[in-house]
Amino acid sequence: MKKAMTAAGKFLGQTFRIKSLRTKFIISFTGLILIPLLLLAFLSYYTYLEILQQNVRTYTETVINRVERNLQIYLSDLERILDLRNDYYILQFLKLSMIDDIEGNQKYTYRLWENLNNIKKYKTDLRDVAIITLKGVKIGCYGLTNVDLSQNELFQILANRTAQDNTMAIYGPHDDWLGGKVFSVGCAIYGDYDNFLGIMLIDVELDLLARICRDIRLGKTGYVTLVDQNGQIIFHPQPELIGKSVGLLLGNPVGESWRSGYYTYGNRVIMGKTLPMTQWSIIGISDRTELIAEMTTVARISFALIAGSIIAVILVALLLSGVLTKPLKELQSSMQAAAENLNTVVPVRTYDEIGQLGQAFNQMLSQIRQLMRQSVQEQKKLRQIEMRALQEQIKPHFIYNTLEVIIGLLETNQNEDVIKMVEALGAFFRISLSQGRELIRIKEEVDHVRNYLYIQKLRHGEKYDYRFEVEDGITHYKTLKLLLQPLVENAIYHGVRSTESNDGLIVIKGYRAEETICFEVVDNGRGMPAEMVETINRSLRGECAEEQERYGFGLRNVHERIVLAFGQEYGLWLTSTLNQGTKAVLRLPLIE
Repeated sequence: MKKAMTAAGKFLGQTFRIKSLRTKFIISFTGLILIPLLLLAFLSYYTYLEILQQNVRTYTETVINRVERNLQIYLSDLERILDLRNDYYILQFLKLSMIDDIEGNQKYTYRLWENLNNIKKYKTDLRDVAIITLKGVKIGCYGLTNVDLSQNELFQILANRTAQDNTMAIYGPHDDWLGGKVFSVGCAIYGDYDNFLGIMLIDVELDLLARICRDIRLGKTGYVTLVDQNGQIIFHPQPELIGKSVGLLLGNPVGESWRSGYYTYGNRVIMGKTLPMTQWSIIGISDRTELIAEMTTVARISFALIAGSIIAVILVALLLSGVLTKPLKELQSSMQAAAENLNTVVPVRTYDEIGQLGQAFNQMLSQIRQLMRQSVQEQKKLRQIEMRALQEQIKPHFIYNTLEVIIGLLETNQNEDVIKMVEALGAFFRISLSQGRELIRIKEEVDHVRNYLYIQKLRHGEKYDYRFEVEDGITHYKTLKLLLQPLVENAIYHGVRSTESNDGLIVIKGYRAEETICFEVVDNGRGMPAEMVETINRSLRGECAEEQERYGFGLRNVHERIVLAFGQEYGLWLTSTLNQGTKAVLRLPLIE
């Protein structure tokens, strides 16, 4: 310690005996800055390594949670489909099957087969939906077959449960009768006295798991894999590994520790999580060498920064002179002025480092001004893109019901009504598309709603009537398309159709109010309490985000498109009186 102090004292003594002040600045600044920079570099390296590892862990956990959430959502949808197992036709089919009433069961078989095929259409990944009776009779989307109940794992699992444990069971993956890879989910069916009648099962294509996990990457080479309860791989980016033991990836781990937690194995960083509903495990595998490579880059940058900082210190010491004081003050004043006015220009009177700094600062200000202008333009484009995206979300989902009405009319030979309905439907969609235009004439928007109401009137019969009161003087103005249809749809399904009488009425009004266009969609339905109306209006304007999912996607869509296109002073709001009706009011600008 004494020797180090003595050496430091000699160094300082020799330094301050140098007559050149510039040399003293260089030596002193270099010595003072070098040690802190080295310490900072090493501390930064290890701190960054820890942060990077934590970020990798957090990101991996987020990805695995996302996969888990997607699988849980899908399985929850399947569980809701399985709730249809208590359907009347299913129960009757099972009860008659128990007593071998073949003739009595025939009238239910076709209807049951048709219902199962309709259920299969709910999701594109469903391979089969079937019912299995205690007699081993299986009716599914592909007809009637007999199965060996003792070899049916899912049936045995559900048969051994009690009525109180009537939850969904999962079996697989396994090969179905077509030779494809599927996994099966099912629920037991019980009678009136909790007697076991059979099961309802759904076969899901194993490709579903690939669609959920295929595009997920952890870094450049990391990935997510799924493992079943037996330790067999059921999804891997390399198809040849599917069906193999997870030990090929994790080095024959001991026990089940790999199913949860975070640890490293060789050059692999592994995180696992188990799905409670399936006992499957989601395993995220990252490459540790990627972290090391990134840290090598950080180390090189750190040492480069140290070297650059030392050079910068020497330059600063060289530049500390009275000659440079005035340019530095001018530069300082110009920078302070630029903080309030970006149009400031730094005067450049020299061609040395200070002059170059002034030029670089002027270029930076120029780039900032350019970026600000570019940002404004990009924000305008973003608003247009968001408006188009919202507009594309309005899809006439009533098309399915309309097609069913057309089929019904064809079956009853009401060809003339079919022709009228198809023509109205075609006109409806022509205006919906409108050759990609965002703005259409008010006349086209009114005709679009007129066609919509005509189709809905054919569907609902004499439940309600409608009337248009649109001023002729506003029909040549333009507006955003698909604004009125969601409001009319809301008036039908939440207004006039909810009443017991058949005297429902919807009135569509359009008029000019000073320099704005106003539309009103009025119905004489059941109306709403004032508190609910206030809540809906606040949710439309984003003032109560927790209520936005509860109230009208269509209403929010209309209001957000108007605000994006024309500003906050325009939009949609509701007024309503309980048991008297509801009025939706649109306020739009005049657009020639």
